[in-house]
Amino acid sequence: MFELSQLRCFVAVARELNFRRAAEHLHMTQPPLSRQIQLLEDDLNVKLFERTSRSVRLTAAGKSFFVEAQDLLKRAEAASLTARQAEAGQHGSISFGFIPVAAFDIMPRVIKAVGDKAPGVSLLLHEMLTIEQIEALTAGRTELGLIRLPRERERLELQCIQRERFVLALHVGHPLEQKENIGIEDLDGESFVMYSPADGWYTYEILAPLFTYAKVRPKFVQYLGQTHTILALVSAGVGCALVPRSSQVIGLPNIVFRPIDLPEEARVEVFLAWRRGNDSPVVEMARNVIVEHAAIDS
Repeated sequence: MFELSQLRCFVAVARELNFRRAAEHLHMTQPPLSRQIQLLEDDLNVKLFERTSRSVRLTAAGKSFFVEAQDLLKRAEAASLTARQAEAGQHGSISFGFIPVAAFDIMPRVIKAVGDKAPGVSLLLHEMLTIEQIEALTAGRTELGLIRLPRERERLELQCIQRERFVLALHVGHPLEQKENIGIEDLDGESFVMYSPADGWYTYEILAPLFTYAKVRPKFVQYLGQTHTILALVSAGVGCALVPRSSQVIGLPNIVFRPIDLPEEARVEVFLAWRRGNDSPVVEMARNVIVEHAAIDS
């Protein structure tokens, strides 16, 4: 089988139709160049050039092979570049899970940061709950994930990349809309859409102790797992809710958001997660880019 070096010699001669100029272009002398062409012709068992003392021209076989040889060299160069980029974490794909609420703010910034740094890397996105992501990461079906802090995390590495405050979501016209300074005590007796202790346990376990400690008893009218569903009920006038600040971008009608005075520790966090021992260069590159360019504390 012929070698890439022989293809380069052939292409150079085919372009120049002059062995001297082709040799100069390849930074070699004519005898080794002629030898490479001869070896290539012997290997192919065809004559590629018609040579006289005054001219060099391609045979019919040579013209056909010239097209294919150029394509082979381009593909070889592309394959070499892809391999080098993969080693440097600049090429490949990443199976990436994210919790639904991450789509409001952090996920768009992650996509942009990775795309700007490594255009050759594709993110294969999967919207999944935290518990589903833990299973997928552990089994190797996904490689990175944006999750809430899980209860079980023995085989995972975690890094917090977003901390954000809560805001109070009110239906338009609610009496609290005009109140200047709102505190948790103002929610006593108010119809309230709460995160579920089952499907929304992470946020529930942040908010429930706040009400208990402040001795505030809202009227819990619904318990739900997802922020966008909670906001849909606020939009319908079912009750008010405490939601992460980033969820304001959802843009549902008939909702106003107001700041509320809560303890500093009352924040929701998003963690970047990956399986311990995953040493993929492209995954490592993405982790570093996300931490450097997409992390936020709000």
